[in-house]
Amino acid sequence: MIPMTLARLAQIIGGRLVRGNPRALVKHAIHGRTSSVHPGVVFFINTSVDISKQVNQLRGKRSAAVVAPREWIRRIPAHHPVISVPDPTHAAYRLTRWLRSRSKAVFIGVTGSAGKTTTKEMIASIAMQKYRTLKSRANNNLFAYIPTNLFPLNPTHQVVVLEMGMASLGNIRKQCLYAQPSIGVITNIREAHVGSLGNSLKNVARAKQELIDGIRPGGTVILNADDPISRKLSLKRFRGKVITYGMRNPATLRAHRIRFARSGMSFQVGGHTFFIPTWGMHNVYNALAAIAVGRQLNIPMAAIQRGLRSFRPPSMRLQPLRGIKGFTLINDAYNANPSSMIAGLHVLKQLDKKAPKVAVLGDMAELGAYSRQGHRRVGSVVARQINPHLLITIGPRAAEIARSAAANGMPQKRIHSFPSQAAADAFIRRAVPSGAILYFKASRSVRLEKLVKRLQA
Repeated sequence: MIPMTLARLAQIIGGRLVRGNPRALVKHAIHGRTSSVHPGVVFFINTSVDISKQVNQLRGKRSAAVVAPREWIRRIPAHHPVISVPDPTHAAYRLTRWLRSRSKAVFIGVTGSAGKTTTKEMIASIAMQKYRTLKSRANNNLFAYIPTNLFPLNPTHQVVVLEMGMASLGNIRKQCLYAQPSIGVITNIREAHVGSLGNSLKNVARAKQELIDGIRPGGTVILNADDPISRKLSLKRFRGKVITYGMRNPATLRAHRIRFARSGMSFQVGGHTFFIPTWGMHNVYNALAAIAVGRQLNIPMAAIQRGLRSFRPPSMRLQPLRGIKGFTLINDAYNANPSSMIAGLHVLKQLDKKAPKVAVLGDMAELGAYSRQGHRRVGSVVARQINPHLLITIGPRAAEIARSAAANGMPQKRIHSFPSQAAADAFIRRAVPSGAILYFKASRSVRLEKLVKRLQA
């Protein structure tokens, strides 16, 4: 954050310093995470969660100040300076807007139904080759996280990369109001979260359209030319540059000579060869989007290649791990929708042709009316295209994957459905042959990584 005094901070956020030295220096600010409260840090109470709990957690900590509602001032431990405001969360956004207004950095927004976090990390890895870069933390990608993501912003930052998710219509629009991106990337538009948007893919597209509409005049939008719904997004009101990427359809950037390697993917764009240390055609698409951003930032091609080669895949996204019995465990369990699950299954198919392959698939959430259709679609792909040694499903929704696989010709003796991870664990230890490759995928709520951890060597 831009260093400032407590008096200046109080002025910016429309508050009143009621306790503490007005000349004391503030180094950083946080919103609602008491675990990060330290000397020099201002803590903004989050009014949307338990305030009493936050106040109690401040007792053994030191801070530069606590920004609190007036009615809670007396409850704040006496060793903390206090800035009084009507609403600390509103004050946090006010500080965010002020910090953004002082920044000359290029802001990049990344959204899409799948691949947001990976694409954001690839873009940041490329940007870091030339510029001082700030990126959003983990997959903190909703409007509620805008203060957390932008509080570290200071005048030395030249590029800011923000992942933008959507819990509802309007979420990305509000993020854009604060971030004011000049470059926007939409990876794809699929079924993810469709159940939260009235079971309408049109509404998912409307939510992603908010990024295009939120790009600053004269900015750049980067779109997937092979994604059918992305091609239907409206550019009528957009005043800027449009860049496309893909493999099949005409595009500004096209990948060819795509190959699976032992530890990732290699491909060519134009006369240049790239390597990414993760698998999957879907990750080549993510890399193409990142290359497009790198070119817009005038980063030399050699630096773009270096940035992709040194990119570190996010945890639980096609993460290879050593397992018991010589297993290779592919932990792709961070989240799932039908399209991302199918993409991961195609990775499983491409790995070591001689090893037995096992697909371990759990429930996919937030699909609403698309739930049965989406699970059945995955089962059809498993049977007709992947043909693993075994299909293991966990949970009542994922059982629909098993039924669909059987209906599409996969032998019943190779299909096993379980109600719990514990039951699946026992079966895997007993029945899966040594040296097998196991692929794990499910929605976040399933926490399938717990089973992966049990099976690690």
